[in-house]
Amino acid sequence: MSDDLLQFKDYSNTPSTSSPPAQINVNSPSHSTGSGQSGRQRGDPMSDLIYDMSNSANILSGGMSSGGGGGGGKDTGLPEPATATPSKTSFLTIEYYQKFFDVDTYMVLERIANSMIPKRAPSNYLKSHIGLNPDLYGPFWITTTLIFCIAISGNIANYLQHQSDNYQWRYNFHLVSYAATCIFIYVNFLPGALWALFKYSLKPLQEGLETENADYTPSLLSLMCVYGYSLAIYIPVSILWVIQLSILQWLLVITAALLSGSVLIAVLTPALRNSKYSLFLIIGILGAHFLLAAGFMLYFFHVPANTAAAVHSTVETIKQPVNQALEATAKAVIGNITNK
Repeated sequence: MSDDLLQFKDYSNTPSTSSPPAQINVNSPSHSTGSGQSGRQRGDPMSDLIYDMSNSANILSGGMSSGGGGGGGKDTGLPEPATATPSKTSFLTIEYYQKFFDVDTYMVLERIANSMIPKRAPSNYLKSHIGLNPDLYGPFWITTTLIFCIAISGNIANYLQHQSDNYQWRYNFHLVSYAATCIFIYVNFLPGALWALFKYSLKPLQEGLETENADYTPSLLSLMCVYGYSLAIYIPVSILWVIQLSILQWLLVITAALLSGSVLIAVLTPALRNSKYSLFLIIGILGAHFLLAAGFMLYFFHVPANTAAAVHSTVETIKQPVNQALEATAKAVIGNITNK
């Protein structure tokens, strides 16, 4: 009998189909009795302690699944990572503004062409194209290029106006800040005021007349995008304003303002139809566009008053001997006729 007690017997690890496998209870409420926990050693106190600590950490961090340790999923004995939740990007970071520059070269060129050529853009261009993907890339580079074009061309025009004067000409760097201030106010504050007017003057919906664009008002970013592209036509015009011909300068002002302004009105038509003050808004939009062009030409490129007075005095000086010669010629012709 004593010999039988001292002998060791080998038991098979394969569980029997008739009886459940042996289990060790160490008074842990988080233990699972399923057979899926093959990643840790059963019955080892150290392994059980690590497992309990891991589950407790999971519970505290919110990363434990709803099924606990007794679900059907695979248990590795390690804490599961918490699910990452998308966080909102602050407007003070660069990542927030990346979506406003998500355009390619073809899209920018297409929008520039649509801002200068009337009837090129479709009727729902503001909602279906600009509204879905308004960008600040094109307006930023258009306004920046226009600022330097006006400053450089304005200095060239000033040099041509005073090239015959006896004084040393110098470059006026203040023209850059003047042009930048004017363009910044026009591109930012005017769309903001127009956006507020669209919201304030929205027509009430009428029964039976509801359409897809019945209550449509463009966003502030869409209006800033449209106004930024509308200044593209003034880049080549600012170069032509260097030519010191008053008639040509005013023709360029009228042509550029009408082309760009008509496109601006056509693009904003879906929003203007929903406004109670659509006629006043149209007059205001066209008037502001024309005043901007006229202000550019008069301040940076137009022939100054003293130069015009000098031209007038020169014409008067030439006119007097010409009139005397014409009078003498007329008297001679009349005398010859009477003598005959």
